[in-house]
Order: sequence, then structure tokens, then C-alpha cells
Amino acid sequence: MVVFNFGPVSRATLWLVLASSMTAQQSTPRDPQTRPAASRPDDVRRLSTAITTAAEYLERSCDAHGRFAYLVDTDSGRISSSYNIVRHAGAVYAFAMFNRFHPDSDAVGAMLRASDFMRRNYALRDGRSDSVAVWSRPAPENKEAELGAAGLALVALTEVQRARTNSVPADQLQGIGEFILFLQRPDGSFYSKYRADTGPVLDWRSLYYPGEAILGLVSLYELDHSPKWLNAAAKGLAYLVESRKGAKDPPPDHWALIATAKFLPYYKQSSCPVSRSDIVEHAVRICNHFLNEQITKSPDGRLIGGFDPEGRTTPTATRLEGLFAALEFLPADVTALRARIKAAVDRGVDFLLRAEITSGPYAGGMPESALKATSVVFRATPEASKVRIDYVQHALCAWLRYESMFGKK
Repeated sequence: MVVFNFGPVSRATLWLVLASSMTAQQSTPRDPQTRPAASRPDDVRRLSTAITTAAEYLERSCDAHGRFAYLVDTDSGRISSSYNIVRHAGAVYAFAMFNRFHPDSDAVGAMLRASDFMRRNYALRDGRSDSVAVWSRPAPENKEAELGAAGLALVALTEVQRARTNSVPADQLQGIGEFILFLQRPDGSFYSKYRADTGPVLDWRSLYYPGEAILGLVSLYELDHSPKWLNAAAKGLAYLVESRKGAKDPPPDHWALIATAKFLPYYKQSSCPVSRSDIVEHAVRICNHFLNEQITKSPDGRLIGGFDPEGRTTPTATRLEGLFAALEFLPADVTALRARIKAAVDRGVDFLLRAEITSGPYAGGMPESALKATSVVFRATPEASKVRIDYVQHALCAWLRYESMFGKK
């Protein structure tokens, strides 16, 4: 696999030079209402190619110091100066998943660079909580930390530790776990944000951070088998289940589904305060919410298979990730729901395959929007030229899950 690592000075220049000398070609549209994404040998190859090129895109965008080209405008070649460590951790997680299914030394190298960058600059000890916070800004600007960063950092770093033994100190992993416990309330809910000078922020909540934190805690339990991580995860998941009972529609929480799939194999080892059937019922409601969102008919064929009327790719990828996770634990006799999910993920995977940039300097990139130009009527949106690392990460993880379940013939 050929990978270009862009250093901190030359990265933007190289992307700009490549962009000016090559035109990023788009895949030829096909009828999105035809066969499933991997129903024939050529479709299997198409999926495999998409996975490989997405992984290569992330590898190319990870420079020698482990920092990603976070957000790229493919029209101008400009790289945004902004950065988000939560999404950085998600990209490390994607590398680990790719390497698990497709062992690759280049992916491991990029994963190690990116994890070292995060550990050195963001995962630092906090005196007030006596733990390791994953700060939103690197030192010495580390004044605020978010629960989701700690959760996904744990998910990513435990995967790195499995791929390369002794690459992450146990006290750093456990310190991040302690930070998550510090942010957990007695009822199992979490504070989503923390400030070094004042402590937990009381009036700010994230939909996705609790699921990410639960996933991280179970990942740490798998590594060191300490029951405190598993029981904290059980309390957190139980809170989500109980707090959403009676609501007409649960929120679109794909991380809760992924965390549920991770947790349920250890349900009997935990002191979970809700029943397994309650947890599964909560997941079923989220799945049905997702399925009802999918676009299956539209005058604009570019939208078919997606979950967002504006054609954004990440809402589709994340919902697919959640649905794949649910297939891991939904009872086998729930045949109607499982069949609906299979049909939905076929359409959704095909939507993402049509959206991926397939050649040129940004090959493997996933644009914010799938609404690229196909005619004078169906023109591109400005978002179709924006590629961010989490757009690629979520699509890659969705494809890998699909391939592992259905895609190989």
C-alpha cells in the first residue's frame, strides 16, 4: 500500500499541489434502486476497493507526528486549522478495525503515530479529578475536557494495545477510565463536559457521549478485567434505558447500540440494574426509529438509501454502524426486524459507495454530502467538496462491519 505522510509544514502544500494537478473523479452513478451493495462478485470487489481506499486516505492524511489533515476542501485544497480530538480518536479506532479485518503494517504505523500524538498532547493528568483527562486543546491550553473524548480515546487506545502489546501504559488507560467514573453521577448518568478550574459542567449535555463512555469502559474491562469498569458501564446503559422509557421516539443514538453490543456478552458478570430484555427493547426502538428515517424513494436518486434529506453522508454511516451492532445481539427469531435491517443496510452501504471519491488526490475521501453534480438539474452542493476525517471514519467502519457480516463471497 503506497502512503504519503505529510509533515506539519508540507502537508497543506502537498495537498494543494495534488489538487491543482489532478481532478478528483467521481464514481459513475448507477440506479440506486437496483441490487444490494454486495450481491454479485463485482459488487464485492467494489466494496473491498472502497474499504482499502478509505483506509489509505486516512493513512495519507496522518502526518509524521500523528496529526490528521482534519478537514479538507477538495475544490481549493485548503486544510482547516481547526481540530477535534474526539474525531481524531475515532479515526484511530477505524485504523484498528481495518487492521483487525485486513492486517496491514501501514495502517498499524499510522494508528501508532496518531495514538502517540493523542497520548502526548491531549491525554494528560488532571489534579482536581486525580485522573487522566483527554483535553479538548493540547497542553498548555488544556483547560476543558469532554466525556466523549475520554470514551473514544479508551476505545481507540485499548485497540492499539491489542494490536501492539505494551504500546500504551496501563496507568494511562486506567487513568482515563477513572476520569469517566469521576464524571458519572450516582444514578448512572454522566456529565458531558469538565473544566479544570471549576469541575463538571452542569448545564451541557451530549446525546452521543454516554454511549461512547460506556463503550470505552467495556473496552477497558476486556483488557484488565476490573469489575468496576463493567459495573459503571452497566449503570450508564441502564440509565439510558430507563430515562427513555415512555418517550414516543428514542433519540438517534447509534453509540448506544454499539455500546450495547459490546456490553451484552458480559451482562451476567455485571450488576446491571435493568433486565437484558429491557436493554434489547431499548435497542429495538432505536432501530425502528432509524429504519423509518431511511429514504427509499425520491425524485433525486442521489438520496436513495441515505438517512438525511440533505444528502449528508455521516448520518447514514452512523445509523448503519448502529444497525450492524444491533444485528449482533437481536434474537434470531426476530426475523421481520432483522430482514428490514438487512434491506436497509444494503441500501445504505450502496449510498455510501456512490458517495465516495474514487480517484484523484482525495481518493477514499468521503464528502460531507453525497449531492455531487450529476446533471444541470441535480447540481453539487458546497458540502460535496468537504472531506473531514470522521466522515471517512464512519463510512469505513460501516463498510467493514458490512463486509464482515455479508460482503465476502
